[in-house]
Formats: sequence, C-alpha cells, structure tokens
Amino acid sequence: MRMSQAAHDTLVEAAKAAPAVGVALTGATGAIDWSTVSYMIVSLYTVLQIVLLLPKYRGWLQSWRKTP
Repeated sequence: MRMSQAAHDTLVEAAKAAPAVGVALTGATGAIDWSTVSYMIVSLYTVLQIVLLLPKYRGWLQSWRKTP
C-alpha cells in the first residue's frame, strides 16, 4: 500500500525536526544542561587536535628543546 505524497512529506519533515525538538524539550525541562555538553565536546575536540598535530611538529619541538 502506497502512502500519499502529503503523508510522506509530513513524516520526512517530522523526522528532520525531531532532533531540534528533542534538544529544546530537554533544555526547557532541565533534563540535560546543553552548555555543559558543548563544553565537553569542545574540550574533546581541542585535545584531539593537539594529539593529531604533535607528530607534525615533533621535529620542531625536539630542536627547540636542544637550543641552549
């Protein structure tokens, strides 16, 4: 059985809106503190960037340490 185009479009748009609605509801009810979540994500991203860049600058760091 085929779904009408209007019903299909409605379901697609509801699925697209679901994450935003979920974030808004959990933020409004206080279930999740999204500022803390964003702080944790940014911190993790920063640590990953540092770890990924260390091999690139390893030679420079070693020569800098040897400088009197």
